[in-house]
Amino acid sequence: MVKIIKWLIPALLVLMLQPAHPQDKIVEEYPEVFLRAFRQQKGVIVVFCHANCGWCRLFDKYHACPDVKEILDREYLISRIDISESESGKKLFEYYELPGVPAWMIYNSNRELIFDGKYPNGSLVGYPIEPVGMEIYLDAIRMTSSTINEDQLRVLGEKLVYIEGQ
Repeated sequence: MVKIIKWLIPALLVLMLQPAHPQDKIVEEYPEVFLRAFRQQKGVIVVFCHANCGWCRLFDKYHACPDVKEILDREYLISRIDISESESGKKLFEYYELPGVPAWMIYNSNRELIFDGKYPNGSLVGYPIEPVGMEIYLDAIRMTSSTINEDQLRVLGEKLVYIEGQ
C-alpha cells in the first residue's frame, strides 16, 4: 500500500500540472516551477533572456535588487529561461514567435497566463525602460498581485532605471 501511495502522489501531481490550455508549452516544459508556485500559492514571472543581451542582464539585476526581490518574492517565482543555454527554452521562444529578449509573461498559481508582457499593439515591452513600458509592467504587477500595494509599486518603479555603463 505504501509503495502505491509513493507512486500515486507524484502521478497525481503530474496530472495536476497538465496545462489548462494544451497550447501553453511553458507549463509543459517547466512543470517543476509551476508545481512550486501552486504549492506556495504564488504567481510565476517567466523571463526569456539571452546571455549576450545587455537588457536581459539589466532585468536580472533589477529582479536581484534586494528591494525588488523582497517585494516580488512574496507573490512570485521568477523563472529565467536563457535561450542561449537551453534547447527547450530556445524552442519555446520560437514557438511563441517572440521577436526579441527580454520577453516576459506572468502566470497565476493555477498555471493560467495572466499577462503576456506586450504593449496593446502586440509588440514586446521587454525591459521596461520607457515610461509607457514601465507603466505596463507596473500595471501587470498591480493586476496580478493580491498584496502588493501602491507604495511597493512606487519602489518597483523607482528601481526600473537605466544606469549608464551597466
